Amino acid sequence: MPQPLAGTNTYQLRMPGAIPTMDDDYICTAFKLNLEKEMYITRFRVEGTAERAHHMILSGCVGDISDSPTPSWKCGSHGTGKVSCSGPTRILYAWAKNADGTRLPPSVGFRIGGTGKSRVKYLIIQVHYANKLPPGVRDFTGLDLEITSEPQKYIAGILLMLALPEIPPHQAVVNSDICCPIDTTAPIHIFAARVHAHGLGTVVTSYKYNPQTKATELIAKGNPQWPQAFYPTTREFAMTKGDEILMRCTYSSLGKNTFTYAGLSSSDEMCNVYMMYYTNADNGTEFQSCGYYCNEEQNRAYPADSIEPLPPNPILEAYAIHGKKNHQLRTNSTISEEKPIIHDIIHHNEHEENQLRNQSQIEQQDTFQLASEVHPEHQTPEEAPKAEQSLAKSVIVPGKEETLNEKEKEKVIKPANQDVTVKKKRREDHFWSILFFIRRFFS
Repeated sequence: MPQPLAGTNTYQLRMPGAIPTMDDDYICTAFKLNLEKEMYITRFRVEGTAERAHHMILSGCVGDISDSPTPSWKCGSHGTGKVSCSGPTRILYAWAKNADGTRLPPSVGFRIGGTGKSRVKYLIIQVHYANKLPPGVRDFTGLDLEITSEPQKYIAGILLMLALPEIPPHQAVVNSDICCPIDTTAPIHIFAARVHAHGLGTVVTSYKYNPQTKATELIAKGNPQWPQAFYPTTREFAMTKGDEILMRCTYSSLGKNTFTYAGLSSSDEMCNVYMMYYTNADNGTEFQSCGYYCNEEQNRAYPADSIEPLPPNPILEAYAIHGKKNHQLRTNSTISEEKPIIHDIIHHNEHEENQLRNQSQIEQQDTFQLASEVHPEHQTPEEAPKAEQSLAKSVIVPGKEETLNEKEKEKVIKPANQDVTVKKKRREDHFWSILFFIRRFFS
């Protein structure tokens, strides 16, 4: 493993023994940053398993956080509203399905802390627990961050693309499409992407689209049932204001008898692509979200093979479910006794904290390595040729279009005598609940 950068320290961020009390529980905890020193995150390591955490998101709070009487609080779709960030939050990292961590390219870092352009005062970890834990079990899911105080030439950012799928039952192929015009103050250089969908998702694709020539180029293609890591894009994509990205999530609802809508529970569906990029440290945009319906020309631009799943990979499929056989969170061990340097947790119950830290952290295990470390050649961004140099091997999929056969068409169930007003109201409720969540937590 490469040595940390000069001046880099590893900081441990953990859930403080969280106890989810219901299925599909969202729980958050916060860490106060040093406002006298600007810092840069250069690497993310994950401490968590899919057996406990459905997914985890690390966000930066640009503002203050109201006091919490407990080390953690309910947030997201089950939020109490009593603990919140006074300003917007921006996504820094996301994880699911036992994915490995991510190392950023040299000279690139997520800017946090200090009184300068970062404006991030707190780091927030949000964990979605699909199921309650057994009685007496507490959770310490979290992240190890490599952070340097040395200013980086480029800042890292996240472009979040999201759609709101509506999936009828008994369908072999259902697409949810979103188109995104890039609107940035400085060019962004996309080098990694992470896809996210729930159990019906079969493949997620994204393309760079040229509205003049109507041509598309594959940026990323992923199986949402594999470990949801940040994988290298097919090459590094320089995007400027006016460029466009097309995203498509494809689902199969064969064997399901009811409609599936967008939502925050594991029984609902999602459609997200997180694109990680670097940009100018002086005037670049550090977070942006996008989700516009495509026009007719954009809809026609999707390649026929966009709905073709990736070839089966039993190793990744098993890893997404079972993960690391000897991972520390499968035992009763927690984090080390020493507090992480980076944070000042916004609660002060030291007795409870000491009880929760009942064992030392075990030595890090060698794990199955995913293709989630970008720029393996350790090039700096300025060394990478402006020509379209490949960062990873492109995945070649069959060029044939998947269609419904006659037998599958006969299986399609069309709801009879359904009240149109009730259906419309349900769709609106789902839309506004998702929109509120995104704008509230990731604006």
